[in-house]
Amino acid sequence: MELKKYFLTSLLLASSLVFSNEEERLEILYQKIERLEAEIRELRNLLEENSILVDRSVELQQQRYLDLDARLLELSKIASVEDSESEDNAISSTSDEERELFRNALVLFEESRYAEALELFTEIIIAFPFGDYAAEAYFWSGELFLAQLKYEDAKLSFLSVVDQFPDHERISDSLYKLGEIERVQGNATEALSYYSKVITNFAESGAAQLAKKSEEIVKEQSNLVD
Repeated sequence: MELKKYFLTSLLLASSLVFSNEEERLEILYQKIERLEAEIRELRNLLEENSILVDRSVELQQQRYLDLDARLLELSKIASVEDSESEDNAISSTSDEERELFRNALVLFEESRYAEALELFTEIIIAFPFGDYAAEAYFWSGELFLAQLKYEDAKLSFLSVVDQFPDHERISDSLYKLGEIERVQGNATEALSYYSKVITNFAESGAAQLAKKSEEIVKEQSNLVD
């Protein structure tokens, strides 16, 4: 009888140990699953953030391709001015030099020779700070920096146009570019502020139409609906 009790007790203890070990294993397994789920959620968040940044950079790249026509137009304007002024014979050597520097800088920009183009734009800004092409030199310097994803340098260039040449035709474009940079950097409030200035003050410009589209995108992404 005693032997039977001993075996029963041993069996119960063994069963208890088995169940206890099984529970511990299950608990460890659940903890591992929870950690894996947390890591997966973190990875998904990182992928979403990276996807947004890539999309924004692609949009900015696409915008620069749209600016290609503008640069070609600038070159055609320069050629037209040269023809007109050669006929009138009413241009100074200083204007000749400034215009030639600007044209060469645009050509270098088109050839993706950014460092050389920047040197010429900078030379224009230093040598002709109030010349006919100073604002353009700042603006295209900003475009050049954008092409290299140097956003802070691009900001300074576009802000120079806005601050130093308030009546220049590049103001609307510069404000829009500043908004796009803020959007790419994830600064929704600042981006919307720039878009609003373009839409309000330059309603008929091409930049205003682009600003409206970008404004809608930013509001949708940031849940900032009027």
